[in-house]
Amino acid sequence: MSVSQRSASRLNLLILNFLNRYGSYESDPKWEIRESKVGGLGVFATCDIDVGELVFIDSPVLLGPRCIPDCPLICVSCFRQNNLASCNRGCGLPVCCARCQDASAHQRECKLIRQYRSETLNDISSDLFENLTPIRSLLLHPDDREVVTSLIAHNRDQHGHEVTTLKSLGFQFKEDDEKFMRFVCCVLDANAFEVTLGRENIKSSLRGLYPLGSLANHSCVPNLVHTFNHRHQMVAKAAVFIPKDTELFHSYTRLIWGTTTRLYHLYKTKHFVCKCPRCQDPSEFGTYMSSILCKSCRGIVSPLNPYKSHGKWQCRDCKKVILGREVGELTTLLGAILRDIDQKDFKFMYNFLQGKLKTVVPEYNQVTVELKYKIIWHLGHKQGYTWEELTIDLLEFKESLCKDILLLLEKLRCGQNKIRALLLYELFCCIREKRNRSKATSRNPITNDMDSYIKEAAVIMEHDVGAPEEIINLLEHNKDKIPV
Repeated sequence: MSVSQRSASRLNLLILNFLNRYGSYESDPKWEIRESKVGGLGVFATCDIDVGELVFIDSPVLLGPRCIPDCPLICVSCFRQNNLASCNRGCGLPVCCARCQDASAHQRECKLIRQYRSETLNDISSDLFENLTPIRSLLLHPDDREVVTSLIAHNRDQHGHEVTTLKSLGFQFKEDDEKFMRFVCCVLDANAFEVTLGRENIKSSLRGLYPLGSLANHSCVPNLVHTFNHRHQMVAKAAVFIPKDTELFHSYTRLIWGTTTRLYHLYKTKHFVCKCPRCQDPSEFGTYMSSILCKSCRGIVSPLNPYKSHGKWQCRDCKKVILGREVGELTTLLGAILRDIDQKDFKFMYNFLQGKLKTVVPEYNQVTVELKYKIIWHLGHKQGYTWEELTIDLLEFKESLCKDILLLLEKLRCGQNKIRALLLYELFCCIREKRNRSKATSRNPITNDMDSYIKEAAVIMEHDVGAPEEIINLLEHNKDKIPV
């Protein structure tokens, strides 16, 4: 489909037909594709949508391994990680069993690979595995090809490198096939989502192309939260109340990143400059996530223009002005320390958080928030710091960190989101552990909101294949029954 043919009415029909083919069709959808003030087209609410209400379910038109260095191998049929061996037909792809090797989808891609490359491989080829997704695009039904060609594509020098790698592996593609694969790579770069596999022992993930999901524009104040179910479908729900005719937005960045980091990430990966309300506010809704502390008075120093991070920054108290270069040097140093932290060294993380960090950045600075998040996932989960081994002081410390970031998310107007759900679950676990100990020591039972914490976490992650096992079990048996 050419750009001139990419009309809202045409796309609405195309997407509805696609969803109908894959069993995700709704007779009265809550969404509609229209022209967007952000630019181009967007997805809009056709009715009022309550918090947590299902907005749409989207299916992947294309799904495969991510093209990243050293991507952990998984079975190309079932996406499991155990008992992998090279397909005995010589394509070089990993499969876990005869059933997966004989699956019709794999047989088609196996045949295509052997058709375009004469060499037979007896061992698994990691390079082929990492660049498999564009090959899969050649097997798309013509109707699905039309869906792919209707999506926005980035067209820069770095795009399409997967095809170049495949050719270096000995593939000889037809001219039209190579051209289409390079186009698909550009579409994937602009639109693909990372798809979690939902198994704690599997560190790999997929990239999926979701036609309706990719048409929703970005905002750092998203009103959608999406998860992936066991069928690898995208399940999009309302993160906040969405009035009729409001545009629907995903977030393509981490919610706990500051503006400087988010703008850089979006420009480098998606090639646009975000103009959402959060990015335009130097204070980020009063959280000051990108700010530092003034050397003169310890006031908060923020950029005069969030879009010019190397421009002038000013202290809100003493009004002293400094150059962004000085801020950049400090944040680069702090970021390097954060990246180099040994995840097993809790004492260093604790001392850094409670010591030096407090003297140079405000409480919700991105580095502080990310360090708190690391500590939350250390306490209760790492050797020497399991739930049973945590002291009451450490349990209460973790509880306070969870509440800190939950409050931050509220200030950022994020509504329901996966980070919130995970923090609510960790908070529930903290309070449950404290309550169990109070029972064991015959102290007064702890009264709290722990039931509401796990209920809300379960509601947010209702369709999420990556939810904690306890949440999944709760949802499978009885959503209203709270384990104690």
